[in-house]
Amino acid sequence: MFDQEQKDAVEKAGFGSLLKLKDIEIRRELCKEIADSFDLDKEEFNIQEKKVKISIKDVDHILGLPSQGDEIKEPPKKHVPGLFDKYTWNDSTKIHSSELREYLSKNKTYGDDFIRIFVLYTIGFYLCPTLQPYVKSDYLGLVEEIDNIKNLNWSSLVLNFLIRSIREYKEVKAANLKGNLVLLQ
Repeated sequence: MFDQEQKDAVEKAGFGSLLKLKDIEIRRELCKEIADSFDLDKEEFNIQEKKVKISIKDVDHILGLPSQGDEIKEPPKKHVPGLFDKYTWNDSTKIHSSELREYLSKNKTYGDDFIRIFVLYTIGFYLCPTLQPYVKSDYLGLVEEIDNIKNLNWSSLVLNFLIRSIREYKEVKAANLKGNLVLLQ
């Protein structure tokens, strides 16, 4: 899908490992059972009487994402109107995943916009997926400074989002899990 210059740009931004991922089938029922075993107070899984905790380092080892720097509990919710206006092409209210994907498939550029769009799409589709067809604008603050993207602790963002999603799934009795379910398999 990407040419070598685009792959190099993704690598430079700290996301090169994602280009090497293989397709994996998400076994939702298994993920739900594992989520049901999650102890909300201790933030660990109890699987057949064994306590298992997923760490930021585990996420790093599984996904190969940057795990250094300050922990990201949640997106900064920083208002970045210039980027918001730029990435809400047809709908002025949301950053649609389908439009991000279309940009990535049609453009052969590899500059700042390419990296921002790649990271936003990756957040919405793989790192912190929800059931919505768009990426929250809260994440724009994480991609505003291109040179800083590689320095962010992306593994912590993925893990904290998954734990919040499991908490919501258990407390609110949500029908579906959100987050990177690969980590539960």
